[in-house]
Amino acid sequence: MEIPSIFTGLALFAAALVYVSLPFRQKRLTHASSSATSLQKQGQGEAILLALRDLDFDFKTGKISEEDYMPLRTHLVAEVAQYIEAEEKRDKQLEALIQTRRAVKNEDATCRHCGTSMKADQGFCSKCGSAAGSESCPSCGKNIQAGDLFCTTCGSKLEVRLETIVPS
Repeated sequence: MEIPSIFTGLALFAAALVYVSLPFRQKRLTHASSSATSLQKQGQGEAILLALRDLDFDFKTGKISEEDYMPLRTHLVAEVAQYIEAEEKRDKQLEALIQTRRAVKNEDATCRHCGTSMKADQGFCSKCGSAAGSESCPSCGKNIQAGDLFCTTCGSKLEVRLETIVPS
């Protein structure tokens, strides 16, 4: 009668251990995935890379089982890929703006008011004295410089026109 009671006690102990540890395992799983999605929303790709590094370290040290590791790693790798794609898109847009600005700066222009030819580095027309490369703000009508992102008078955001640049 002593041996069956020992086995029953061990079985109850094992069941209680599984029951008590279950919320801790689920909390760790949901916490890792929810923190990863909040980091993506904030645009912190470096933090996602650190989370991936920490996850790999935890798996190698045995803190995370393989069935927990694979879904978390797949999720973090997908987030890193999205972050890298967004960075590349921003880099391409920035490079296009730089190339447009260089092309506008290097070409000779004519004065909008009198038609006199002007050099690219001239700030004002030598004939009539008007500002070179100025356009008018669509909101307030005041003069703005070519390539400005905001109006210096009213502060409204200006649209930047990207023109196709033909390499010579």
